[in-house]
Amino acid sequence: MAQALVDGSAHEALGLSVTWASPDYLDEQQCLASMERVFDVCASCRRCLSLCSTFPALFDLIDESDDSELRSVPKSRYLNLADQCHLCDQCHVGHCPYSAPHPQQINFPATMLRAKAVKFAKGSVSYTNAFERHHPFSHLAGIPVVTALANTIVDSSAVRKLMERMTGVDAQAWLPKLAKRTFLAQASSLIMANPSQAAVVADHGQVPRQVAIFAGCYVNLYEPEIGRDLIQVLQHNDIECVVANLESCCGHAKLNAGDLSGFADLARSNIPPLLALAQRGYAIVSPSPACSRVFTHHLPTLFPDDVEIQQVKEAFWAPTEYLIALHGESALRTDFSNPLGKVNYHEPFLGGAHLGIARHTETLLGLVPHTEVNVVKGSPGFGCHWGNQREDFPGAIKLGQRVFRQMAEQAPDYLSTDCQLTGRQIAWGIEILDLVQTSDKKPELVHPITLLRVAYGL
Repeated sequence: MAQALVDGSAHEALGLSVTWASPDYLDEQQCLASMERVFDVCASCRRCLSLCSTFPALFDLIDESDDSELRSVPKSRYLNLADQCHLCDQCHVGHCPYSAPHPQQINFPATMLRAKAVKFAKGSVSYTNAFERHHPFSHLAGIPVVTALANTIVDSSAVRKLMERMTGVDAQAWLPKLAKRTFLAQASSLIMANPSQAAVVADHGQVPRQVAIFAGCYVNLYEPEIGRDLIQVLQHNDIECVVANLESCCGHAKLNAGDLSGFADLARSNIPPLLALAQRGYAIVSPSPACSRVFTHHLPTLFPDDVEIQQVKEAFWAPTEYLIALHGESALRTDFSNPLGKVNYHEPFLGGAHLGIARHTETLLGLVPHTEVNVVKGSPGFGCHWGNQREDFPGAIKLGQRVFRQMAEQAPDYLSTDCQLTGRQIAWGIEILDLVQTSDKKPELVHPITLLRVAYGL
């Protein structure tokens, strides 16, 4: 069981169970009344001021009102605050003193999600921007000649300005490079590269010795090298690997847009193949924390009585969590040949459960001799898609400055975090703010699994 992915899920995640299917859930007046109750508590506390842009925006509305009280803020301005929230749960889990079991039972992310759903139902959300998968040309990934052309074109400042007008993506925001070959296209050859790997031993220890890799859109379309490195690390430890085909996107972008029905349809389309793997005894491992969170928190919370969804939830692991579990059964090889030096690692913000991932990653990298892992905490400003939009980018850069500076401090050899997209945005923030401390040493952003592959000398 993937403990780090499911810890704390009893009352966090979306916090709505079956209520999202009720007609009252999309009632705007009831939603505004719920927001007023939550905002009133938040205004008296203000503990979350530095966590994301939602809270400064809320408190500015209050402080700039006629009598600096929430009652003077027009309710018509409430719903727009939901645009600032990217549902990371950092304000709620382990941070909010008024969350359950406190009698107030404040759940700020659940309140924002309801507001997003109300806005979506009113038609107030842009379809194009809401459902983009990290890049306006993502559908071209895997077509070698076209991909090279697209990657070249988006490097042009003139093209980026045109894209900004057409898509809303800020011309200065970081965009990933499209992969010439997707991870799914090359996975079979990568796995066949080691035909002598050990046979499946499903009943050896508590940790399955067979892994199904759920790459997610980001790794599949932009950085398939991370999936390749995961396969190499697993095979080095005599773990059988297969690849779980993507029936569709996990739907995370639709969730952030408030399209709960669309999200549920997309996410559930992946359940049959994932369930088949889980029932065959495979651990399902994803290098994308956002994808993992969909299947371990968001979808199970929407459908708490769906046995198949709950079974898939129980089969999910984070990569470093899985490897540390192997280590706990003395089954992880520690024949590391290359030290990693100084690694500045950002603790990912995807809810309290993913703080468990950070602990596992820190412990795993700490097994490599002559390696120092410095954990950086705090909001990176960006949240998956949020922060890249024209109206949000300046605020995201401002909000993430403290993390950018801490990640660049002490001239590290590597920057790393489990969410590669967030890591790229952090590295971009360091670059555009010119925070590199030594001119001859620019730290490289490397996913923790790639760092492990380097340490093994593979």
